[in-house]
Amino acid sequence: MSDEIRPSDAAAADWDAISRVVAGESDAVESAAVAQWFATHPEDAALAAIVKAQADRAATGSMLSVDTERALSAVRRRMTERPSLTVHRGGAAQSSVAKPAAATRRWRGPVLAAAAALTAIVGLAQWRGSTTATEQVYATPVGQRDSVMLPDGSTIVLAPGSRLTVASGFNNGNRAVTLEGAAFFDVKHDGAHPFVVHSRGAEIRDIGTAFSVKTDANGRVSVAVTHGIVALRDTTAGSAGPVELRAGDRGVLQAGTVAVTRGTVTDEDMAWTRGQLAYRDAPLAEVQADLRRWYGIELQVTDAVLAQRTLTASFRGDSAAQVIQVIALALGADVVQRGDTILLQPQGPGSTPNP
Repeated sequence: MSDEIRPSDAAAADWDAISRVVAGESDAVESAAVAQWFATHPEDAALAAIVKAQADRAATGSMLSVDTERALSAVRRRMTERPSLTVHRGGAAQSSVAKPAAATRRWRGPVLAAAAALTAIVGLAQWRGSTTATEQVYATPVGQRDSVMLPDGSTIVLAPGSRLTVASGFNNGNRAVTLEGAAFFDVKHDGAHPFVVHSRGAEIRDIGTAFSVKTDANGRVSVAVTHGIVALRDTTAGSAGPVELRAGDRGVLQAGTVAVTRGTVTDEDMAWTRGQLAYRDAPLAEVQADLRRWYGIELQVTDAVLAQRTLTASFRGDSAAQVIQVIALALGADVVQRGDTILLQPQGPGSTPNP
């Protein structure tokens, strides 16, 4: 009988199995099961990405700032809230159930062991030894994600081409960060010291939650909530009060106005944390911003009618040329390329398609 992968009704994913995948020690069946689990549990995928980033840094001898042990602890806090991952090998189900903390703390392979040790020695020492008067800045190059564990236990996955500034005094309760680009936040709630994200005139205040923030080429700030509650408001003078967003809600701030759609957030909104770009009726301004961050491409759309079209597509591991070709076909456009600048224009005899 062929292998089958399906979720069961047990308590949680098997983080021993996930650790094996991160360490590169899983077989094809287990890797496929974990990949499917991540596809339907974007928060787990985001936190596993933090572990992977930590392991990669350890392998290269880089300085670390991600506390892997605390990242896994954040994952385990949700164990009792999740269904389980079950791998069927040849028809025999092997159910993954919640393990005691002692069991799930085991590290798979020397890379993860080194990551944990270096984090304890280097990562936390960097934070504890830093002066509270100095802000911390994290930036990612084009095409490369990164992750950060803050000293309060909050975790952040930073998208490519993005910049996160952690306010001075963060260690003393000033839990404020400034984002340019895109990031996924899994925030540890502290009612006495709220966690606040500032981005292009938007203020996103945590009320105990996990959410993503994205800015686009037209100055929009989009907030997608996957867990808990946030308060989104415009910080310009005379603006209205904050708008509350709950799990599944999306809020978009543009030109001083907050537009809210309830219950529309899906797994696609967190796909980028797994290295995938996924769009569902996405405005081209969002696509333009992502192409700049992920591929270093400047996408220009000068035709007013074409600029109003939306994109539904997904990309994983595609080359820049393949992505542009799919976008052009989906929008019914022709492509003109000039170096790293791509011009989309209506189809017609006056255009020069890129081969």
